[in-house]
Amino acid sequence: MRRVGKARRATATRRHSRRQTTLWGRITERFQFELTPSRRWLLYGSGALTAIGMVIGGLLWASGVDLPGRIVNATRTAIADATLWAGFSVREVYVAGRKEATRAQLLDALQTRVGEPILFFDPDGARQRLEDLGWVAEARIERRLPNTILVYLTEREPVAIWQKNKKFLLVDQSGAIIGSQGLNRYRKLKIIIGDDAPKHAAALLTMLAGEPEMMSRVTHAVWVSGRRWNIRIENTIDIRLPAENPEAAWRKLSELEKEHGLLKRDISAVDLRVPDKMTVRMNRKPTAAAHRGDQT
Repeated sequence: MRRVGKARRATATRRHSRRQTTLWGRITERFQFELTPSRRWLLYGSGALTAIGMVIGGLLWASGVDLPGRIVNATRTAIADATLWAGFSVREVYVAGRKEATRAQLLDALQTRVGEPILFFDPDGARQRLEDLGWVAEARIERRLPNTILVYLTEREPVAIWQKNKKFLLVDQSGAIIGSQGLNRYRKLKIIIGDDAPKHAAALLTMLAGEPEMMSRVTHAVWVSGRRWNIRIENTIDIRLPAENPEAAWRKLSELEKEHGLLKRDISAVDLRVPDKMTVRMNRKPTAAAHRGDQT
């Protein structure tokens, strides 16, 4: 029985060791903290000082004496010094999920530095500032006493480049504007133009992806009149899609291209806005030539 007990304990020890070799195992172990009696009483004393300072400040304010601000500041300084003496200061900041947001941006948003009182750190305010960054879709922050701040980020994934007022901005699936940071790494994304184009980018890209060969030839798309798209093929041919059921028109155009090589001809535009009719504008002629085609 002893041997069995020892074997079980040894197995449990090995399992515990394996757990501690994982990243979270090490971090969790590192964050273990025992609140000693001296530190506990120091926290209680800090809380009492805060309460006393607030009461005195309130009484002075009610009596018209212009001293509450000084007392509050002095109390805050005393509490900060006390907590720092007890070891409650920012020593480490762990960030998970960061790919594009820069270190400088994160530090500015957190508004804390190594050595500052960790009890004065505002996680909710820091979260809001992080989520104001273009790349950050969601942030979660934890304060682990005595010395550590954990930051969990969910960053946006760019799907298109929005051209606006001669500027180029990355946008994500939801239409949120990410900004120009990191633009060079995403130059292969499709360019969209027009007011509110980012809000409709996801539907556009889904439609284009239905015909991969045609999609590879698309250079940019223009959102027109808040209701439909003009697609630019190889930066030379405009495809005017209808507001209603553009997917069917795009699919029919792809079929015509596969069967007849329509877009390889000397044309400047294909108008598919009218159901069951296709209008083709030739480059050689000053006026548009209309042709009755297969149903679109």
